[in-house]
Amino acid sequence: MHNELLPGQDLVEAGLADLQSGRESVPALLVSIGAPRLRRLGVRLPATIPSPEQRLYELLALRDPDSAHGRYNALIRRLVSYERAAECGELANADRIRRLMRALGAEADIAVRIYFTGGATAVLFGWRQSTIDVALQMDHELDRLLRAVPRLKDELRVNIELASPADFIPLPPGWETRSPFIAAEGKASFFHFDLYAQALAKVERNHAQDREDIQAMIHRGMIDPRRALEYFRQIEPELYRFPAINPRSFRHAVEEIFGGA
Repeated sequence: MHNELLPGQDLVEAGLADLQSGRESVPALLVSIGAPRLRRLGVRLPATIPSPEQRLYELLALRDPDSAHGRYNALIRRLVSYERAAECGELANADRIRRLMRALGAEADIAVRIYFTGGATAVLFGWRQSTIDVALQMDHELDRLLRAVPRLKDELRVNIELASPADFIPLPPGWETRSPFIAAEGKASFFHFDLYAQALAKVERNHAQDREDIQAMIHRGMIDPRRALEYFRQIEPELYRFPAINPRSFRHAVEEIFGGA
């Protein structure tokens, strides 16, 4: 496995070093939270910090009380991504993703739209060679497909996540019509989830890989920064529905990346 490619690898390595040195830091607390699962994965851990969940939240709140909740959740997501990637053991390239599409199409017994997001979009468009997670969402849940997902994960050695930008931010109106078509396999039609919704969700999450993905989309002309800013303004009144988001911090990040005044 290419560990240097794993999401959250930098945080885990920093946390291990801080624990070894006896430092209580954000990475050290995060590794302490993940200690049971990390040990099962074969990671050798120094002594961990007691009550790490509470200590991590308190440390984040000391630095910025308004964004503590959102930052805490984002850090936990990075830890879980690392753990899942380490368990999965293989990266998904474009060929593996297309094999997954064919397999899902073979399982679909009625028409369904399936939306890819995140790493799968980056790989299929070509600015990344591989991804740990293949995140997807169906326009309606089909029991047959949902039952097939665990089996396909094992058969294809790919980590499938049922997720989309809708889990993290309000969606800009018209996202369905802006979702680029990929291909049809059997009764399943595959799309990239609206690239503007993906970009805004990446701004809110604000990982290093997310920032690189946004720049790739801008550089390739796939999103227009001015339109991205306008779509943010459309969803801004709905941010209260997502308590983990700090609206002020989110707006600042959007304007910094997309050049808003």
